[in-house]
Amino acid sequence: MLNRKGIPFIILTGQILLTIAAVTLLNPECNKKIQIILAGLFFYTAGLITVKLTNGEKINTEKSFFNVFRLQRHDFQNRLQIIYSMIQLKKYGDTLKYIDDIKNCEKMVNHICNNLTDILLICCLLEIFYRSRQKDINMTVEVHDKSPHLSHISCLKKEIEDYILQFDKIKGKKDIKIVLKASRVEIFSEAIGEKVVYGGEYIA
Repeated sequence: MLNRKGIPFIILTGQILLTIAAVTLLNPECNKKIQIILAGLFFYTAGLITVKLTNGEKINTEKSFFNVFRLQRHDFQNRLQIIYSMIQLKKYGDTLKYIDDIKNCEKMVNHICNNLTDILLICCLLEIFYRSRQKDINMTVEVHDKSPHLSHISCLKKEIEDYILQFDKIKGKKDIKIVLKASRVEIFSEAIGEKVVYGGEYIA
């Protein structure tokens, strides 16, 4: 059975493989044998993940985890391309700032993984986190209770996603803060100016 400590390890493994693959493929001297080996390593890792998830995990958890893995891979590829472009343009200062931003994002991912015990909740938050990054929304999470008593994680996810839809009408800085307490979740954004308590109650 997959535990919460295994999630950062699998994500890190995926990042390492993607980095090696990208660097190798960008090298004009790379031969086909190396490409085949890298492809084999990637599918081998994917196979290990599949085995772990199918041994006792629920279908919704498995689906959520693979959504996170897919979003994380897409996010990492975008980051790598941006860094590569900056280096080509010799924008070294901007590159360092961008890497610092990546490090801060990884701190938030680690915070979510290390401070919660519910795998489905972790996957839910990570999925929202990576989707928020795609929309340039700065998402932060505060954990006041490592095992919050929350029913219907899917409903919580929809509540947060509905809240995020409001950013489509907002220009400029976008932020969202999610606070996890023992039996409730608070969602707040300075840009939107509204606070939502999980359950649908809006507080101005």
